[in-house]
Amino acid sequence: MWTTDLTLDTVVRLLSENEASARQTLSMVPSETSMSGLAKLPMLLDPYHRYFFNEDDDPDRWHFRGAQRLRDLEMELTVPLLRELGRASYASVRPLSGLNGMTLVLAALGGDPGSTVVTIAPELGGHYATPKVAGRLGLRVEYLRGPDPHTLDLAHAAELLARTRPSLVYVDQSHCLFPVDVKALVDTVRAASPGTLVHVDASHWLGLVLGGAFPNPLDQGADSWGGSTHKTFPGPQKAVVLTRDPAVEQLIRDTQDYLISNHHFAATIGLGIALLEFRDFGPAYTRAVLDHTRRFGRLLSERGLTLAAADRGHSAGHQLWLDTEADGIPAKTAAARLSAASLKVNFMAGLPGFTGQGVRIGLNEATYEGLFGDDLDELADVFVAAVRDTEPPALLAERTAALRRRTPYGARATEGSPLLAAALDLCEGALRRTGTATELILTEAAR
Repeated sequence: MWTTDLTLDTVVRLLSENEASARQTLSMVPSETSMSGLAKLPMLLDPYHRYFFNEDDDPDRWHFRGAQRLRDLEMELTVPLLRELGRASYASVRPLSGLNGMTLVLAALGGDPGSTVVTIAPELGGHYATPKVAGRLGLRVEYLRGPDPHTLDLAHAAELLARTRPSLVYVDQSHCLFPVDVKALVDTVRAASPGTLVHVDASHWLGLVLGGAFPNPLDQGADSWGGSTHKTFPGPQKAVVLTRDPAVEQLIRDTQDYLISNHHFAATIGLGIALLEFRDFGPAYTRAVLDHTRRFGRLLSERGLTLAAADRGHSAGHQLWLDTEADGIPAKTAAARLSAASLKVNFMAGLPGFTGQGVRIGLNEATYEGLFGDDLDELADVFVAAVRDTEPPALLAERTAALRRRTPYGARATEGSPLLAAALDLCEGALRRTGTATELILTEAAR
């Protein structure tokens, strides 16, 4: 007896239907963003299947030769660009995800079992998994706390650090409207516990840092930083770790060798393509994200919705938090209404300062998809009408679809170009499994 009635035809049909819907939809989930088709191309091709271990191109270490011809795409494209944009001397691209990167850093820098690590308290937006992962590694966890959901108490931090002498302070803002003042925290750590390392998990801020819109944690004194590459950075679902300290780099390298084997080589190449694109548009894009977020917060507030941190301008980054329950609308209901209008958002419990559930949105993907200027006013009108259920969802969905016709950031293979012809030829070869990429087209595309 078969365990499923789904056929390959059905699978492709469902994918096609989802793709058609996605192209009419705006995702406003702050922990996600899209990336260019060219950056996704390696995931369809042969490198998706291959291991890569020989970073130094040692002739005696090509035990897995499938990635040999593409070695430079990681070591001469992805890694150097990441070091350049991340203002780092060393960069690891091996983590598979933000949580995997967290595990790597805690295992490498957290010390022996029984050591103490200090992290952000949940009521200040600390990641739910950090204490669980640290505990599984045999580490003790203490929390940085503060007087409100967006502020660290540095006097408390100094007392805690002097008393516990942790091996690592892991700054892990997950729910965050305002970034931690890394310099002030690092200065506190150096004074109270000089031997303690500081790592900044900037998963939500990574694109904003690489694009220069936020300060680089290494410039502010942190020993290392990193995070996932698919939130404010428009890249694949991976993570990175960066440092200027050779001792920290060695600890990361020694630990990743046994913690991560297949580091998803094709996604690493995709990250390199995304970095190559981002080097050109990153500064403009990240400034636009911050401008759009502040503006959209004002627009929603002017239209009568209740947002967190109104006294602080709602947000310093890409996120906004809506308290729709204060407006008489359950967060789950608001999210469902927005979805019917082709706007995808988070609703969740546990947002700092919320007693019930809230709606969490981000302007990162909407910005990446090319929205600008008066588009934000139109988006705010659609958003509020959907939340308040004052207009038919089908009409609102049409207005959302019209906003998706903007020109996105990132590389585009234009109609009739050799680049598009070569990419399509590669895709067709992968689907047909013929292996007959047209040599002429590839040669023309390389010119």
